[in-house]
Amino acid sequence: MTTPHKNAKIALICALVTGILILHYVTLHEKTVQHALYRMLFYMPLVLGSFWFGFKGALYISMAVAVFYLPYAIFRWQGFAQDFDKVLEGSLYIFIALILGFLAERERKEHTKRVESERLAAIGKAVSEIAHDMKSPLMAIGGFTTQVSRKLSADDPNRKKLDLVVKETSRLESMVREMLDFSRAVQLQISMESLNRLAEECVEMCRPIGEAHNVELKTAFDPDLPPQPLDRNRMEQVMMNLITNAVQASAPQQAVWIRTHKAANNAVLECCDTGYGINEKDLDKIFEPFFSTKKDGTGLKLPIVKKIVEAHGGSISLRPNPDAGVTFSVRLPLKE
Repeated sequence: MTTPHKNAKIALICALVTGILILHYVTLHEKTVQHALYRMLFYMPLVLGSFWFGFKGALYISMAVAVFYLPYAIFRWQGFAQDFDKVLEGSLYIFIALILGFLAERERKEHTKRVESERLAAIGKAVSEIAHDMKSPLMAIGGFTTQVSRKLSADDPNRKKLDLVVKETSRLESMVREMLDFSRAVQLQISMESLNRLAEECVEMCRPIGEAHNVELKTAFDPDLPPQPLDRNRMEQVMMNLITNAVQASAPQQAVWIRTHKAANNAVLECCDTGYGINEKDLDKIFEPFFSTKKDGTGLKLPIVKKIVEAHGGSISLRPNPDAGVTFSVRLPLKE
């Protein structure tokens, strides 16, 4: 919702509430039919606020109506016996506001999820078609270039050019593989695995990358985490991507922490770096396809990571660290 539209909707709701309150305060108390009608009119801003702003909108509007109507109710109070119907009506209004806000919020979330799923499906289909069209020509270019390069002598200046073509072709093939991986549905091969052991193995595989960037990899694993149903290869892909990103985002002489712990009924894997961090305006985009803060990034690694984690019934989030860098948190449900 854009800010001008949002402000216009807030202004309309405020105008409605204010107008109805003014009608109450300027109409004689003896006009009971009019006052009953005015109280019914309070449902108009409540319904609009619920559908436009969800649970918070319904809550704020009902509280605002209650607070600003209260002086009038106190001034005209005739006793509990005479005004019991108004007390009951006010309580019912707040109860309906909470129910309406909850239902509207749930519908908004489901609608957002449906729209996001349809958008990702459309992107995945387009990416898949593009990747398939690119795959064969790239393989041909890489193969023929390699054959020609092998026929040239080592000191031939053209060989360096062909080697560069092979290298760039290989990079494009890697991008195509990522595009195909993103476009496909995640198929899991579940087995009982130790999250700690998987994380430890991935850390060891990533140590050469850390050494190349002069970044130390540190671990803190919860020994009480039980084995859980995971796809070993897919979770390794998740961890390798997160650790590699953290190392690349860190400055030399810094450390990347990989931690595990238990939170409620979830096993939590954290990858924490002390790098340059992510701009606040980009935090909501970081898992969107093709969004990348790297010049040569495809912007598909983190969306793929998100798909894998969600296929396990889990969730992934990130938060800025107090000092520097960010922490990615993967939450996986513990199941027996």
